[in-house]
Amino acid sequence: MSRKNFAILGLGSNLGRKSANLCCALKLISGFCDIVEVSPVYKTESLLKDDQESYFNLCALVRSSLEPSELLNNLKNIEHKMGRVDSGHWYTRIIDIDIIDYNNTVFQSDKLNIPHPQMSVRSFVLYPLQDVAPEYVHPSSCLTISNMLNLIKDNLGIKRLGVALWQL
Repeated sequence: MSRKNFAILGLGSNLGRKSANLCCALKLISGFCDIVEVSPVYKTESLLKDDQESYFNLCALVRSSLEPSELLNNLKNIEHKMGRVDSGHWYTRIIDIDIIDYNNTVFQSDKLNIPHPQMSVRSFVLYPLQDVAPEYVHPSSCLTISNMLNLIKDNLGIKRLGVALWQL
């Protein structure tokens, strides 16, 4: 199987054993993607700034032979397999996996927009993205990762925690 497409995935969890959830998801993703690099884990407060548990987030640079829609289907299957329940927009979740970028191109369908429409305003995407792709340039806005980070108005109290030991 040829795996020549590159994608950047954003993973997040705020229920249960958050680090373990991220590691489990990475192991499952490695079944159909080559994981090239994984960022450290970052902790942030909820986007809603409510009483939700803090979120643990990371980005993974992967190589895959899957087209964007196929990749999305596989990622949604992992979320389902791990017990994700739809609790509403921006609410608690055991795992959330988003396609942030795919081959540094623009892709739109009914179910998927790449690059992720909100990536440039989310600290929990940009900080880990900078770790796995420091030279990243947004394919639509042409902003560098540094430019996008400088424009962030609220970093949600982001803290770098450490590495995810998913290959053990």
